[in-house]
Amino acid sequence: MLLLFGGACLAELPPDGRSQGAAAYPEAEAAAAWKGLAAGYVRQALKDRTLEKDPVLNARVDTVMDAVGAAAAAIDSRFAKSSWSAILIDDFGLGAAAFPGAVILVDAKFVRRLQLNDDELALILSHEAAHVIAGHAAAKLSFMAEFVGKEKLPTASAALVEFLAKDSYFAVFQPEARQQEREADRVGAAIFLASGYDAPKALGLFDKLAKLETPEDGQAADSHDAAQVRKQVIAGVIAALQHNQARRAPQPRPR
Repeated sequence: MLLLFGGACLAELPPDGRSQGAAAYPEAEAAAAWKGLAAGYVRQALKDRTLEKDPVLNARVDTVMDAVGAAAAAIDSRFAKSSWSAILIDDFGLGAAAFPGAVILVDAKFVRRLQLNDDELALILSHEAAHVIAGHAAAKLSFMAEFVGKEKLPTASAALVEFLAKDSYFAVFQPEARQQEREADRVGAAIFLASGYDAPKALGLFDKLAKLETPEDGQAADSHDAAQVRKQVIAGVIAALQHNQARRAPQPRPR
């Protein structure tokens, strides 16, 4: 399967105001479950000595993350006081994944393999931040409580452990997962535009991803659309936002 950026994340409501229904678990409890998972990845990386050591690459990612975090806060005031961080782990295996506490784990080999520029990094981190803003992790836990039964999964941690334990759960959740990825692409495009990075340079990411695609990518078994489809959607969102910005900009007075 192609390495694609997607991930686990948490927030209350999506930015378009749609209600996701009553949360199955208290927000703090759900957040703690996801934070525990992220901490486990970092502990394992420390044990395996796979945390990225290149100071130049770490500094690049930190700079981009600062800009994306500020853009996310500008779009959603709930994150105005959040301190976003991106942690590079060699061979993380997920491309990138976002967690509560505004933490994004990034596969360092993924960055090197695709020779990502800062604009492409900004688009990836914006996509991950969008997952957080849209509340997608909470939806996964609520799905488990409904599908398996809250009586069998009385805590958020139990729901998360069970969700990760069997591929069959993800298969059932797949239609919602695909909608989450599409929403993260759209919301991420808005975050990216607000971050100030260059859109044409960033969209080259999808040309790189397209070269790595297998026949399964973008199909029913994959939660992401095909790379070129995603490129068109994100480019369209950015163009529409830029058009709206231009319309609202003060017009020069006639002389």
